[in-house]
Amino acid sequence: MSEDKRFVYRDALGVISSREVTNISETEEYIQGYCTKANALRTFRKDRILEDVDDSTIIDERLKYFIENSPPPHVRTPRRLNTSDAPEICFTGFKKADKIKLVELAESEKMFVRDSVTKNLEFLCCGYNAGPKKIEKSRHQGVLILNEEQFKTMLKNGEIPEE
Repeated sequence: MSEDKRFVYRDALGVISSREVTNISETEEYIQGYCTKANALRTFRKDRILEDVDDSTIIDERLKYFIENSPPPHVRTPRRLNTSDAPEICFTGFKKADKIKLVELAESEKMFVRDSVTKNLEFLCCGYNAGPKKIEKSRHQGVLILNEEQFKTMLKNGEIPEE
């Protein structure tokens, strides 16, 4: 057990706070101890400590400095839900401009476009630079894998060509 410690800390979501921790034990990556702010035992990642503050009279000043000069906290965007039961498709391995056109085409045909392989994905449309992991995950889930021409043919006549 080591001495008490005061520091400015950024948590996993990017929220910055001041902390005072007593009864500290440390590993190479973590500090654990009684946090007076939380009134409970807490574990802190050392790489998220923005600054150690020896003088308790300036901790509020240092906290203010980091809050004013840091990017806003990370906010997770909620996952979009497919509430229409539209067929789900993901495009991978395309140049940005080509992918934008394909997404617009799919959405115009009332398909739901995903950015990644999800459990309800029905189609994976692969371009020249498609990654093997995404393809393998899709195959494992029974997703139908198409190239760009097969996708366009499917939209045109409802059938997926064999070649």
